[in-house]
Amino acid sequence: MSLQRSSELKNITELNKVLKNITKHCFSDYGKEAITNLEPFEVNYRSRLSRSAELYRFILKYGEPPLYGVLNLKAEIQQAVNGAILSGEQLFRIAKTLGAICQIRQFFAQHSEEIPELWTLLSPLNCERTLINAINHAINEEGEVVDKASPLLREIRNELKQLNRTLRSKLESVVSNYRTELTDSIALTREGRYVLPLIASRKTLYDGIIHGSSSSGATVYFEPKELVPLNNRLRMLKSSEEEEVRRILRELTTKFFKVTERLQQDLHIISELDINNASAMYAKKHRGSFVFPHNGRKMMLLNARHPLIDDEKVVPIDFAMPEDAGAVVITGPNTGGKTVALKTIGLCVLMTMCGLPILADESSKIPEFKNVFVDIGDEQSIEQSLSTFSSHISRIIEVINNCDENSLVLLDELGAGTDPVEGAALSMAIIDMLLTKKAKTVVSTHLSPLKIYALNKPEVINASVEFDVDTLKPTYHLIMGIPGSSNALEISRRLGLPGEVLNKAKEYMSNESTNFEALISELHKERSKIEIIKRELIEEKQKLEELKEKYNERFEKLKKKRLGELDRELKELEEKLSTYIRKIEESINLGRSEKEEDKIKAVKELYKAKEKLHRSPSMHSVTDDIHIEAGDNVKILDTGVIAEVISVKEGKAFLKAGILTLEVPLSKLEKVKPLQKGDEEKSNSIVSGIQRFSDELDIRGMTTDDVPFVLDDFIDSLIRTNRSKGYIIHGKGTGKLAEAVWKHLRQKRIVKRFRIGTPKEGGHGVTVIEV
Repeated sequence: MSLQRSSELKNITELNKVLKNITKHCFSDYGKEAITNLEPFEVNYRSRLSRSAELYRFILKYGEPPLYGVLNLKAEIQQAVNGAILSGEQLFRIAKTLGAICQIRQFFAQHSEEIPELWTLLSPLNCERTLINAINHAINEEGEVVDKASPLLREIRNELKQLNRTLRSKLESVVSNYRTELTDSIALTREGRYVLPLIASRKTLYDGIIHGSSSSGATVYFEPKELVPLNNRLRMLKSSEEEEVRRILRELTTKFFKVTERLQQDLHIISELDINNASAMYAKKHRGSFVFPHNGRKMMLLNARHPLIDDEKVVPIDFAMPEDAGAVVITGPNTGGKTVALKTIGLCVLMTMCGLPILADESSKIPEFKNVFVDIGDEQSIEQSLSTFSSHISRIIEVINNCDENSLVLLDELGAGTDPVEGAALSMAIIDMLLTKKAKTVVSTHLSPLKIYALNKPEVINASVEFDVDTLKPTYHLIMGIPGSSNALEISRRLGLPGEVLNKAKEYMSNESTNFEALISELHKERSKIEIIKRELIEEKQKLEELKEKYNERFEKLKKKRLGELDRELKELEEKLSTYIRKIEESINLGRSEKEEDKIKAVKELYKAKEKLHRSPSMHSVTDDIHIEAGDNVKILDTGVIAEVISVKEGKAFLKAGILTLEVPLSKLEKVKPLQKGDEEKSNSIVSGIQRFSDELDIRGMTTDDVPFVLDDFIDSLIRTNRSKGYIIHGKGTGKLAEAVWKHLRQKRIVKRFRIGTPKEGGHGVTVIEV
């Protein structure tokens, strides 16, 4: 026996309808065809899932990519292969499609690092720019061959224009001469020649050529001899024009033919991209997820929704089969949702195995099945004129003969269509066989013995579809672990069946059956109470979240208010800092012989100001649990100075930096590796330079107004630290920062020269200066 036919599987589960819905998000006919023909368990379904998930995240971040303009070129490709000459309209369609492919590749090339999986697919795309330019040079949007297509065509058409002007002038003269002999004063064309509508009875009076007559015979189409040379030339030029146009079209068709093989490969890539994009857009619209199958046996679907039921009406289900579970038996009333649950499970697996998103939570788990076998509905029995029971058994025989541990088996209304006792016994034996074959099996049934069977089998799980006995309507919720109840007696009672009949029915039922149904009913009632408590807890949690959000909003407002006050204080302190720094730099640059104690005093004043600035805990976040002790080497975050810890007390560290002793809050320190020799020298330079200088200046994020000030400081630091070369990092961006840097450097005599960085130095994003 062969495996279940894919077309049958797609039809029974309605996967074909789901695929049709996904094609609505396609941008090309190639994508629509590819999705329609998708088959589960293809070799490349995992890579398709990865690409689609990647593009989905990209779309959520940046919006929809510009995917359009890819036309169906199957006819054009086939005609070119067969040696036909393509029309101007067809060639324009080709140029448009080739251009669209170029644009698609260029767009994703700009984001290749964010979409590595998708870029692996798209990078081989060809950009046939030469052919595009050739077609666009010769053909306009209306598909017409333009004058500039070739020098000869331009020459022919220029002569045609001149000849037409001559003909119009000549026609005015001829019409005037023959005015009384014409049935109409307007010249006509016959077979590409200008003629006059002459009264038939007057045709023998004039020299010329007759080109037929009107249907009544009263008018003949007369070409006066004066027009014959001009008409001859007109026909000749028209013929030459047609021949040149045909030559141009043939030449362009030949060029197109040479790229058809590459183009077909490109169009295959485009069809895969279309699948990825349609999948991402479908997931975005319907809140779908991309679930990657795992190697284990656990199966779990959370908030799974049937993709053919309206998003506003569909009831999500939760379905779970642990590693050691082999089968699930779903019971409950007819039309209660058992079949919908089975199809939802089947579609989630099949869509995943097609590389498509499913309408379920991302945390769902699906084993890597190799086959899915389905027996749902009676379509086959109708087609083959079989009874319902015979049809089911025929399919089940095929399932048993072909399933294995990598199979998912879905059987709807197992045991139906025959005697309930025999049907139940047969159903249990079938499930036993499927358990032996280790296939994951989900069955739906209305036979009560299967509920007891599931309770007595550790590897079989009971499940049920919920029914509201108050409204007499199914809720379509799937309840795992509890068997369903038919509720036949309760429903009958609520519908008004006499109590005498109901009591008699209970007498006919065995005590075990009555007690079992009562137990199930009690379980459902208890579960309903738990659900109510659960909903109340969820509501309480939501209220707490709202309160938390309100608190955070209020905190942010107070924080902004406090930051505003601190900002004013900050400006005052910055002015003081600028004064201290300027005094010290002036003393260094001018070589004044100030006492060392004065410099140290100025530096200490600077740090006092900085400590005051950062004293407020709302200004900066405190470093979490930094363990700093005496002997550690630390970096002062505000200045970059490296120092040694002398002692730690009450959230502050006493530091030694060169000849200075500083007091700095722990929150402003960062632990670093022990100082090397070179680092010690840099640390000691605080006495003469306040901070440790680098030969790099990063001004990205600054404004052009900031450039002169920071450049001057940077150049001064290079000179003070005996550096002859510096690197200014401004990035590429719009180029405005770079222009501001160069403009200012040209004004600095101290700068010997400057240049753009080499590729290793950072290229156009870096300017290298020498002082």
